[in-house]
Amino acid sequence: MAIETLSSSVTTRSKNMTKRRATILREARNLIAGDGFDALKIRDLAARAGLTVPTIYNLIGGKDEILATIIKELVEQLQIIQDEVGSATVEESFAKQIHNLANHFATDEAFYRAAFIAGDRSGLFEQSSEEGIFARFVRQPIEACRQAVEQKLLRGNIPPEVLGPQIYGCYRSARQDWANGYFDLDGFRRQALTGIFLCLAADANPTFRERLMEQISMLESVSRRGDVTIP
Repeated sequence: MAIETLSSSVTTRSKNMTKRRATILREARNLIAGDGFDALKIRDLAARAGLTVPTIYNLIGGKDEILATIIKELVEQLQIIQDEVGSATVEESFAKQIHNLANHFATDEAFYRAAFIAGDRSGLFEQSSEEGIFARFVRQPIEACRQAVEQKLLRGNIPPEVLGPQIYGCYRSARQDWANGYFDLDGFRRQALTGIFLCLAADANPTFRERLMEQISMLESVSRRGDVTIP
């Protein structure tokens, strides 16, 4: 007859807690995707997850804590996408990043729309903290601008610390408009990239600026034709 040791008991308990926590977050995600964050009620979530209300509070917390956990996981996914970007030219690097983000959002548009709206409304994307979500994501465009200055593509008249946040703002604005249903993911790509290229063009050397304006013209041409693929 097998004897359960204290260690095995703790391990089993830990595994069960992890499993229940994953179930809670999965069902919360499904609720948000289907009906929006406002539809997320702890009692309804408990019923869907097959757990009690106190269990949910003990394992994760209330509605705000559940949202914060979901947003944290979302941000980690987006950080991976951002870190994977690497191309021969500055504009290709930003274009690849926006395309990869759009493709990721396309895997579950309803969820990402609702999660971003809830995250914006709850202040999880605030800009004041030096270690917050905004600060983490704005570092990449700042560094990209620094490299472009070193490569003589940008003149450096606009400091990277100023230009980088403006570039990130173009992505954020496009993402917010998409999340609120003002356009689809192709519109997100066009708006984000047009804004990013215009920001870069403001400090670009003549050759680089001409290259950027060609990219913007291509985006406008695609928009007029209604094509799905964006250059």
